[in-house]
Amino acid sequence: MGFLDIRIEKTERAIKQAFMELRTEKPVEKIRVKELCDRACINKSTFYAHYQDIYALANAMEDEMVQAVVESLPRLTASDVSERTEWLAREMFRAFAEHREEITVLFSGSRQGLFINRVEQAMCQCIAQTDPTFETDVVRKVVLSFCVQGCYYTFTSYCGQMDEKKLVALLVMLGSIATPSCYVMAKQMGHEGVLTGSVCVTTTLFSAFSLTFWLFVLRSFGCIV
Repeated sequence: MGFLDIRIEKTERAIKQAFMELRTEKPVEKIRVKELCDRACINKSTFYAHYQDIYALANAMEDEMVQAVVESLPRLTASDVSERTEWLAREMFRAFAEHREEITVLFSGSRQGLFINRVEQAMCQCIAQTDPTFETDVVRKVVLSFCVQGCYYTFTSYCGQMDEKKLVALLVMLGSIATPSCYVMAKQMGHEGVLTGSVCVTTTLFSAFSLTFWLFVLRSFGCIV
């Protein structure tokens, strides 16, 4: 990396850090280029060499955050959406928790509704890359939207209000609640509804033991408290 590249990267970091600091203090609509430049110790011409305006900076940082969340998820397939909803819910909670602070700052105020829609869109694109039929599969898209949107708004509303055991219990319970809908969906798609419901109940039952076992192992090694 050349000296010029290092300077550009350093300036980029300064701009983003100043923006994050200002976003904790006020909505994006009230941030001015001049105050951001003062905070980042740069002049306005330097800022405009990187971004067209404050909204361009906000969009760029929001896109980076969405990409970070999606990339932190395991590689998803179309079958995961309809067959592993409990697992998907856990992974979504984990990804949101991992980036909680940045999400809260960047997507506060008028930007709040933008985040999860972008995440859902990015996940759809990733799944469609491995299975092009997903783009026209309305049923699985509805299931994905329900899971992603529901997990996010549950996370933003109740994260910090539930301890670990209650959260795990809730996630296990979600699998049981999904059983009737899995039966109906399987019947509508021409598959065996009873078998689908039975599989859902069985996997949910065993997940209670597997989750408890791994919690015990993690606690024993001091990974969680």
